[in-house]
Amino acid sequence: MFHPSALRILDEKMIDDFLSNPNGVFGAILLACFGAWLTYRTVHRGRRAAACSAFRAAVLAELGPIYPNASSWPANIDSFLRSRFPALQTAVETFRPFVPWWKRWLFERAWFRYRCATGRKIDVQCYHHYVPIGDNPNYKANFQGNVSALLSFADET
Repeated sequence: MFHPSALRILDEKMIDDFLSNPNGVFGAILLACFGAWLTYRTVHRGRRAAACSAFRAAVLAELGPIYPNASSWPANIDSFLRSRFPALQTAVETFRPFVPWWKRWLFERAWFRYRCATGRKIDVQCYHHYVPIGDNPNYKANFQGNVSALLSFADET
């Protein structure tokens, strides 16, 4: 055991060493911060890669029959997409925290364009831009483009 006065002398010596060598102290602090940052980046990249693959898998599982190649376009695309909306919405909400903050508004816009043809915020689901009607000859291309834009945020690179 140390005598209390020895601890006081040891503390004063440590303080004197710190004050006489600030470069070493700051270097140690910077090295520790750099190590913590590297650890954070490594863990975050792994979690983001897992979230990207889970998001892609969820979207492709729900929209597989008509994306990426619409081999059999449903006769009633509105009811087809409405039935898959809850699972897609869950996938989007789960993936949203892994989208970088500077791209989040683009992700929100891509999700909005996928699910809403009117451009009004009060319309939660409106799939008229995917319905084959006379003034909409590119309905499949609209669908392909909107789903591709949504999935572009889940690139694993």
